[in-house]
Amino acid sequence: MFHLLKLGLMRTLISKLVVIVALMCATSVYAADVQPMEKALSNTLSKVNAENAESIVVGMDALDRLTKQYPNEWLPLYYKTLFALQYAVHFPQDSHSGLFLESAKPDLEALQALCPTDRIARSEALVLKGLYYTALIVQNPMVNGKSYYMDAIINYKSAIGVNPDNPRAHLLLYIFFDNMSKITGQPSMNEPKELTTIKQLYASEQPQGLLPSWGKELMNLCGIK
Repeated sequence: MFHLLKLGLMRTLISKLVVIVALMCATSVYAADVQPMEKALSNTLSKVNAENAESIVVGMDALDRLTKQYPNEWLPLYYKTLFALQYAVHFPQDSHSGLFLESAKPDLEALQALCPTDRIARSEALVLKGLYYTALIVQNPMVNGKSYYMDAIINYKSAIGVNPDNPRAHLLLYIFFDNMSKITGQPSMNEPKELTTIKQLYASEQPQGLLPSWGKELMNLCGIK
């Protein structure tokens, strides 16, 4: 049934994600005693226009340099990959999107290798891997929907398994299942209490520095009550 996946709902979802990520990055503020890597990362993120390919290319280059400068830090590579993936889903027919996906594939593997024992980082990396397969689906829904839908689901579920308290993993899986149900007319695969769980996780999340904390606004934008 997943071969019926259409582009519209997924593009709408990620276009809203783009706005949220861009806003999050632009409003990051740090105290004077912040670590040099975090200060450099915050400065880089604030300059990226998440809806402009050229701006993303410049930002990804800067984030790549930070990754090399701080080889044991996972956040520069995380945001480099996130920018690439959200653009690829938002603008699937743009010539940059295929290049961004090619860049994201090895970066995802490197990101997972950076955080083998950090459950927070591992979980966020798996969320991005789920988003990567979602991006592949959006590139060619009629062909890739059937090929990659299980990969997206498996990675979102794996992210939950690594860190059950990660609200982004729960939310993107919830939205993925919800869109499948709307498109195919089949019953939703979401558990009845999952939405309550997502709300509770976001309510209890305490953002720290530039650790991923996006997603709560996405619930409102997608009409999830």
